Amino acid sequence: MARNRPRAVRRLRRATLLCALPVAVAAVWVWPSRTTPQEWLAARPATASVSILSFNILRGGAPAAEALDAIAAAAADVLCLQELTPALAAAFETRLGTAYGHRLFEPRPGTQGIGIASRYPLTDRRVLTLGMKYLPAAAAAVELPAGTLDVVCVHLVPPQAGWWSGGNLWRKYQRNRSARLTQATELLRHLRASDGPAIILGDVNEWPGQAAVSLLAEAGFADACEGRGARCAPTWPGAVVPLPALFRIDQILGRGVVLFDAAVLEAGGSDHYPVVARGLLQPRRLARRVAP
Repeated sequence: MARNRPRAVRRLRRATLLCALPVAVAAVWVWPSRTTPQEWLAARPATASVSILSFNILRGGAPAAEALDAIAAAAADVLCLQELTPALAAAFETRLGTAYGHRLFEPRPGTQGIGIASRYPLTDRRVLTLGMKYLPAAAAAVELPAGTLDVVCVHLVPPQAGWWSGGNLWRKYQRNRSARLTQATELLRHLRASDGPAIILGDVNEWPGQAAVSLLAEAGFADACEGRGARCAPTWPGAVVPLPALFRIDQILGRGVVLFDAAVLEAGGSDHYPVVARGLLQPRRLARRVAP
C-alpha cells in the first residue's frame, strides 16, 4: 500500500486539476475583469463620497514597494490592511505616512497583523480579539466631513488553518467555519451600541452566502459588489499564484452607507487582489440595533 501511495496522490492531483480547469476557463469568460487603480481613481464621481480599500498584502508584501504602489495609485481615503508586518508598517510610514496621517496599526510577524489608515481623523480606536488568540481586528470611528463612519478591518480564520499539522481535515474545516461565525458574532457585538453608518471589510475567507457573511448580511450589512456601478471579479488567488482568481473572499460590507463603484484592482503583487468601493453616508437610523 505504501508503494502505491505516491501514484495515488499524483492521480488525485491530476483529477483535481482536470476538475478545476473548466472552472478556470469559465472564470476568464464569465466573471468581470479587474481594473487598474488609475482607471478606478479616474472614474471618481463629483459627489462628496468616501473611498475605501481593503488589501491582504501577503506577509507584508514581496516586495513591500509593489503593495505600496497599488495603495498610492488607488488613493483611497480609508485603508484596511491585512497581514501588516512590522517591516511593512515602517515602509508605509516612510512613503505614505504624510498622506495617511491617522492610523491604527497592529503590526505582527507573518499573517497576524492588521491596520487602518485614514486621511481623516480616527477616534474610538481599538484592537479587537474577536474571541480568538490570533487574527485580531482593528476598529475605529472615522470622522468624515459628512459624519462619523465606524470601520472594522478584519481577517477571518482561513478554511485551511491548521491543516499542515495533519489529523481530521474535515473536522478542522468545520472548526474554522465555527471560528469565523464566532468572529462575526463578536464584530456585531462590538457594533451593537451604534446605530450609525458602519463598514466591515477585509479578508473574510468566505464568499457571499457562506455562514459568517450571511450572519453579517442578516444584521443589515450589504455587499458593496451588489451596489450601483460594481464590477467585482474574484480576489483570490492573486497575482503571485500561478492560477486564475476563482473566489471573492475579500469584501466590503456596509450598513447605513450607500456603497457603489466597487471593483477589484489588478495590482499589488499579493496572493489577494485589492478591493475598493465608494460610499455615501445615510442619515442615522433611530432606535436601530445591530445585535446578533
